[in-house]
Amino acid sequence: MLDYAALRASEVLKIPRTAILATDGPAGLQLSEFPCEAADLEIYLLLPQTSDHVFNLESNQTVSLLTNAWAMKGKAKVVCGESMNLELLRSPEREWSVLVQIEPSTIQIPGDRGWGNAETIDLSDRL
Repeated sequence: MLDYAALRASEVLKIPRTAILATDGPAGLQLSEFPCEAADLEIYLLLPQTSDHVFNLESNQTVSLLTNAWAMKGKAKVVCGESMNLELLRSPEREWSVLVQIEPSTIQIPGDRGWGNAETIDLSDRL
């Protein structure tokens, strides 16, 4: 059976090329914009190795991402990515960065008019 929620989520996740990452942990609340790339239902970000976000992820994997197309909550982890075919891994920043994989639990898509969300996609049963 086709999972329409997963299909819709994979469509909207491919739209942006940058996202604002929010983490919280020993380094406090951190908000920064990073390049991103979607692959299936995961989002990948390149973060500087010395980033306070990486320090926060060591103790708290819960993150939020914000783009013009959607807002997302999920779980993040640093991954190797050597065998992955991602454009991010071909960027010059890769030398001094770590690759972070985020598995979404909830994606909110804003409406075309005014305030509020037009759609909320719950993927929490996939984690």
